[in-house]
This record gives sequence, structure tokens and C-alpha cells, in this order.
Amino acid sequence: MKLHLKDFVSLGSAAAAMVSIFLVFEGRLGWGCFFVWVAWVFDALDGVVARLTGKKNKIGPHLDAAVDLLGCALAPAVCVYGGYQPVLGPYWAAAVAGPTALFGVLRQARNYANPPKVLNQWVGLPRSYSGMGVAGLVGSHLFAYPAVVYLGIAYVVILPALGITSIGWQGRHHAKLKWHQVMFMLMTFATFLFGLVMLVLGHGLGFFHDGMFFWMTMYTLMACWGLIPKEEKRQYRQYIQEWKRGF
Repeated sequence: MKLHLKDFVSLGSAAAAMVSIFLVFEGRLGWGCFFVWVAWVFDALDGVVARLTGKKNKIGPHLDAAVDLLGCALAPAVCVYGGYQPVLGPYWAAAVAGPTALFGVLRQARNYANPPKVLNQWVGLPRSYSGMGVAGLVGSHLFAYPAVVYLGIAYVVILPALGITSIGWQGRHHAKLKWHQVMFMLMTFATFLFGLVMLVLGHGLGFFHDGMFFWMTMYTLMACWGLIPKEEKRQYRQYIQEWKRGF
């Protein structure tokens, strides 16, 4: 088995996810949620490194999917458990956190059994958005309010469940990114940067997690159908009908 630089970047994502889990079990929930984001950064960079180095291998896609499961489903599930355990106790907290991991596993199994090959869209909400969304919620300032804690139960169940639907979400597969995608990336980056500045200034990670929760929720709501051109929607519906017959 030969690994390239891109594969070691993928393993960096796995390492960050493991750090996230360990931090939550050490009682450092805010940092555990932060390392979910760090895992995503490494996961996003492995594709960039692969294109820059021009290196490909057979293990790459499988490694990327396995690391994505760990960083975008299992680690966020542990964060959800860490957030709800003091409120609901261990058993109910495990029940609330379980769907984040279980739906992530189901999405991976589905996509291996019948890999979706549709241009410009994701089939179901990607785990990166749902994982950062639920981690952002339990790490945010909002989670200090009891009403948000209990309403958040629906959020941490529904968001991962959207990953196994056949609903299309705007992807990044275009030859050229659309204006709203560029704006989303810039605003997300600016919000994360603001959160890091607030951390350096001694205000903790709450602002960072506020931004992570907000933008992942905005993507879930807005990138579903509203921003997808009609022709792409029509092509997507036709493709999904054929894709479903493959199960």
C-alpha cells in the first residue's frame, strides 16, 4: 500500500476527529466541537493537495470516505452527547446523539452500494454540513438557553437524517463557482476568522461556534432548491428516478 501526501492530509482529518472525541470525554466540549471544524479543514485540503501534486491511488477515495465518516458523523455525535449529557443524563443523551452517527453510517453505506453520479448537486445533505451544524449548536452561546437545548433535539436529529434523503443540495462541482457560492464561502470564512479573533482576545470559542451553527443552518435551508436553476432541477429529478432503481 503506497500513500501519497494527500492521504496523509486525510489522516490529519482523522487525527483531528479523534482529538475532538478525546476532548469531549475530558469535559472540554467547546474545544471538542472546534476540532470537528479542524477535521473538516483537513478533509477539504486533501482534494486540493491531490490536484496540486497530481497524485492518485485506489485507496484515496475509500480513505476519504472513512475519514469523513469519523470527522463529520462520529465525532459530532460525541459532541452532541457531551452537550446533552449534563441536561438529560447519559441514556437520553446517547439517544439524542445516536442519529448523528447512525444516519452518517447509513449515508456511507448507501453511497457505496449505489454511488450517486450527478453533476453540480449532492444527493442528500453532506455530512460535513450536518456534522458542523450539530457541533456548532452544542458549542454556541445559544445552547445556554433551556428552550434552545430542548428545541435543538429536533435539529440534531433532522439535520443528519437529511443526509439519507434524495433531496439535492447545491454542490461545488461547477467549472466555475456561482456568485452565491463565492459569497457563502467568503462570509463563512469571515465569520470563522472573527470567531478565532474573539478566541485570541479571551472571549472563548462561543462566537466561533455561533458562526458555524448559523452558516451550516443557512446552507441547509438555502442551498436545497431555492438557489438551483430550473434546468438543473429537472435534470436532477430525472437522474434520481433512475438512480433509485439501482437499489
